[in-house]
Amino acid sequence: MNAALLDPFGQDYPESVENTLDEYAVCARFNRTGRFIAAGRPDGKITIWDLETKGVIQVFVGHVKTITSVSWSRNSRYLLTSSKDWNCIIWDMSNGERRSTVRFDAPVLQASFHPRNSQVLLVTLQSQQTMLVDLRKGTRSRTELMDSQAQQPERYLIVNSNDRIVRVLEITSQTYDLELLHMFSDPISKTPWNGICFSGDGEYVVAGAGHKAGHHIYIWDRSSGALVKILEGPTEPLVDADWHPFRPILSSVASSGLIHIWKTVYSENWSAFAPGFEELEENVEYQEHEDEFDVEDEVDVLRRKKMEEDFEVDVETVDPVIVGKQASEIQLTGQDDDDHWIALEPDDDIVLDYVPVLDLLERDSDEEDDT
Repeated sequence: MNAALLDPFGQDYPESVENTLDEYAVCARFNRTGRFIAAGRPDGKITIWDLETKGVIQVFVGHVKTITSVSWSRNSRYLLTSSKDWNCIIWDMSNGERRSTVRFDAPVLQASFHPRNSQVLLVTLQSQQTMLVDLRKGTRSRTELMDSQAQQPERYLIVNSNDRIVRVLEITSQTYDLELLHMFSDPISKTPWNGICFSGDGEYVVAGAGHKAGHHIYIWDRSSGALVKILEGPTEPLVDADWHPFRPILSSVASSGLIHIWKTVYSENWSAFAPGFEELEENVEYQEHEDEFDVEDEVDVLRRKKMEEDFEVDVETVDPVIVGKQASEIQLTGQDDDDHWIALEPDDDIVLDYVPVLDLLERDSDEEDDT
């Protein structure tokens, strides 16, 4: 959907499940445009779903144990997957093949791309080590992180810990200190949290409750800390959740592997199609205006048409609309010392909003031709 057509005054959080993807997933992530979802499975496979057609367009097979995380590159050309088999694999969406594999000394809990370079990875192991992996120099160097700093003003961090409390921290730009803003918890039932994330614009904090007999998603306001909404879904426990990059859409993964897509319920607004259009709740008698059906002067009509013809309209230039997480990534550029280091050897993920072209049907037909 064109981001320029979004209603800026519409409701900015989802309300109910609109559709469900028949999957066997343990984790799922939107790509940057929100059109595709990458789902990791317990059998080590990764499936790519197209939300427009509600169908699977790619399947990657390379891991032998459960997938623990998936991460898209900035333009969706590459996909990073981690698994309990101690491996991270970078997949090339253009041909369905793996670009590289990195093996570690313990099961991998989480892995993600650098926002602006798919050759730099951040990896967390089950041994509680966090590593920065740089694949740009031809050698796979791994550096254990002893400290980390953030320099972008008004940058926030959300943390889920084993004390069953979700904390929102603000990282200051001058002193690099962590300031605790809010603490979210369930003091009565001591509910653990799964699938924590920010909304696309960063205004909401989302956490899935780990109820054994419920599928609840809590949404808090990041600024005030107030609880905005509790989404109640099916009776299956929730294991993961992710927010659309810029629209009020959520994906949640149930313990059965199903992926539920939450959206906002929109009401029809016909006044958007015709200025002055009045919506009616019931039948009313129409009162004709005095000059409504008067014949318009031909001279005025010709003058107005000529003015419209003289006005040049540019139908070729396309200005990209940057919203949500895309805007946050662009704001990072030029703001810290990391920019020079990350730009030393840029990657080839340069096609804006890359669309996977390898279809499963095409792959099957190629295999039949080979036989």
